[in-house]
Amino acid sequence: MKPNWKITFVKLVACFVVVVGACGGAFASCGDSFNAIAAQARAIGAGRAAAVEDASTDGASSQTIVGLWHVQFLIGGSAIQEAYQIWNLGGTEVHNPNVDPRAGNVCLGAWTQVAPNKYKLVHRVWNYDTNGNFLGTIHLTEYVWVSQSGKHHQGAVTLDFYDPTGKFLQEVKAQVAAERVAAD
Repeated sequence: MKPNWKITFVKLVACFVVVVGACGGAFASCGDSFNAIAAQARAIGAGRAAAVEDASTDGASSQTIVGLWHVQFLIGGSAIQEAYQIWNLGGTEVHNPNVDPRAGNVCLGAWTQVAPNKYKLVHRVWNYDTNGNFLGTIHLTEYVWVSQSGKHHQGAVTLDFYDPTGKFLQEVKAQVAAERVAAD
């Protein structure tokens, strides 16, 4: 019996769809993107981030954090995650990491100004594995300083991981560097 090319093609397409669909569950959500940062930190061997220089020393003006930023998280000088962040008036923030959006890639945070040009951001993230099992929470804390020009910010990031009972598991430190995305 001669093979039918149409049936063979349909079988190949069906296999491709099944493989792609099965892989979809392994992509990162907001919490998983922070797990990826922790994994990168372990791979690099960095338990602590390098000291972060206060960017507000390039002038004494008060620049606002409000706006859209292109952000990179760094460990040992290597970028381990990229995102867009919107710091909103009123103290809320939206973080959109460069991960597969099918599993969720939006994180929410709250921020406050702690000094001229200096801001504190917190996220509280539910952490699940790729099978949907609850692993606990991740607490992200950022301290950033906006440059005098208002076009850049940099700072320190800490990720604290907790199990479902609230027991502390690990801490990961990184740096953050960002460039403002202007509408012009």
